[in-house]
Amino acid sequence: MAAANSRKEDTMHTFYGKTFFSLLCLLLLSASAVCAMPANHAALMSDSEYKEAFEGYSATLQEAKERLNAQEFAALEKGAQEEMAASVKEDMDMGETEAAAWVTAYAVGCGRVNRELRWDWLRRNPEGIQGFYRIKSDAFDGWLAVEKGDEENLYAVEIYAIQKQEPYNSGELEGFGLLKGDTLEAVDKNNDECPVHITFKGDTASITESGAFKESGWLGAGVSFDADYTREKK
Repeated sequence: MAAANSRKEDTMHTFYGKTFFSLLCLLLLSASAVCAMPANHAALMSDSEYKEAFEGYSATLQEAKERLNAQEFAALEKGAQEEMAASVKEDMDMGETEAAAWVTAYAVGCGRVNRELRWDWLRRNPEGIQGFYRIKSDAFDGWLAVEKGDEENLYAVEIYAIQKQEPYNSGELEGFGLLKGDTLEAVDKNNDECPVHITFKGDTASITESGAFKESGWLGAGVSFDADYTREKK
């Protein structure tokens, strides 16, 4: 009888041990879905700058979790965590403290999440030419974001393109554009003498770089915005 009781107790210990372990795993997975964090997160929370950065990123990620569907959120979280991990490694390799490296990483994560939330808003609000457009190209990945401004025919414009193969050169434009008819003449806020022309037809935007823009060397070697872009909607 004593041996039987012993085996029963061992079985129960194993059962409850596995149950506790499974619950712990679920809690950890749930926590990771809210925010990435270093192993010694609890200790680093005594640093006021770290704490503020962590809480800011957590709030931003929570907003994304509420606004995006599960698949979109999972992809965004994965991409943000990869960028943050790379940022931490780079900063610590350069001699930054772990707390300082994570402060920067949380800012990187916030930037990534806020950008996706802005794209999501543009997909849901395709008014006129306003919207989020994806490049159609065999050579490049990239996108075009156009957002209506307060002044008539004035738009905020962002364009990004990166090579799909090595050396993965990239280029971007962040500025504004003035709509004339169906064409937006857009310039970077730091390169306002070299425009690109964006012509809109339905859900297609076609970008043509001006000669001045091509000659400016604004983009990475071998990179061009010249392509058609298709608007994504929700």
